[in-house]
Amino acid sequence: MTTLGIASLSPQYEVAFTRQLAKAASSYRLEVVRFTPFDLKPASNLIQGQTYTNSQGFADAQFPIPDLIYDRCLYRHDAKSKKAKPIMEWLKKYPKTDFLNTGISNKMVLFEQLRLLSALQPYLPGCFLLKEPSDLVNMVRECGAGGYCRMQPLSHQHAASTYFISFDGKSTFTVQLSTNQTITFSRTSELERWCKKYAGRYFLQFFNTNDQKELLFNEIKIFLMKDSQNQWKRMGIHTKSPAENSLLSHTQKSAPVIGFEHYLNTLQPHIKELLLDDIASIQASIPAYIDKTYSPCFEFAVDLLHSSEGRLFISNIRSKPGRSAFLKVYPEKEHELIRIILEHAQSIKSQPKEVSNEQKALHHRPTPHK
Repeated sequence: MTTLGIASLSPQYEVAFTRQLAKAASSYRLEVVRFTPFDLKPASNLIQGQTYTNSQGFADAQFPIPDLIYDRCLYRHDAKSKKAKPIMEWLKKYPKTDFLNTGISNKMVLFEQLRLLSALQPYLPGCFLLKEPSDLVNMVRECGAGGYCRMQPLSHQHAASTYFISFDGKSTFTVQLSTNQTITFSRTSELERWCKKYAGRYFLQFFNTNDQKELLFNEIKIFLMKDSQNQWKRMGIHTKSPAENSLLSHTQKSAPVIGFEHYLNTLQPHIKELLLDDIASIQASIPAYIDKTYSPCFEFAVDLLHSSEGRLFISNIRSKPGRSAFLKVYPEKEHELIRIILEHAQSIKSQPKEVSNEQKALHHRPTPHK
């Protein structure tokens, strides 16, 4: 029986969903195991992880590197992630294993490439690498009182903070840290000192707004997966509402999740029509690019920011989308998600894999985390 390994940085990640996935796997002639990158034993290429049986559920066990790996590792800027990344990269080159999915390594490069597509350019502000603290000061000053600067990490780090910085046009810089927390700086040297630790790891985007109302955005998330015919299908769409006095609801981790239809009913007719047209354009353009650039990929999520005045921006694209918020809105779709994942695993295994000479040699090398 083919083994499908679920890799994550914590054995407790998505426990309930993984259990349901493992329970259904036998119908697809798949056996689900789960592990973290740190469970790989360098000398033997064995993994000290967990296997699943219907009678016992998941239990500790030792097993070979799985035939298939579903990568659910969400990295942070910490020592644990730094150790895990090269192990996962080594596994991707292991000649006996196929990955169901691939990660997006550099968000700024992704945005810059998407901006080259004429259909997506209106939804993506220009990107600039934060090379040194003065870059942030200069951009925020250019924004003036009519806009703000968004500062976010280059890599797709889990729970990494995104900041929104505005300037009153005179002397005060305001940084939105979270929904209820802001800090202000009256001197450029103070702002530079604050952002120094982010230089080289973050990039900047300039949002020009003419109306302070546009500093309040609703966050919209679109979740797409490939069906059995290898066609992209929208699984669902949901939204969060902005908090008062918050630059963006994107900083809200506790904002209530609501269904998209409910949100549409709160909009004026012309804004509703514009939003639906914009989403259709985005949904028609991104999948082809994802297929071309980030194969293998069978699922991704698009995060959008929508203003009360009808402006729409692409905030993020995730190749390892979270499922908890989606399943709160669409609990009835859990079985469909599981079915698509297992069908995709089946189809990947049925495709012949080309193994390079380098990968064949790699099978006999020690792993890099010895």
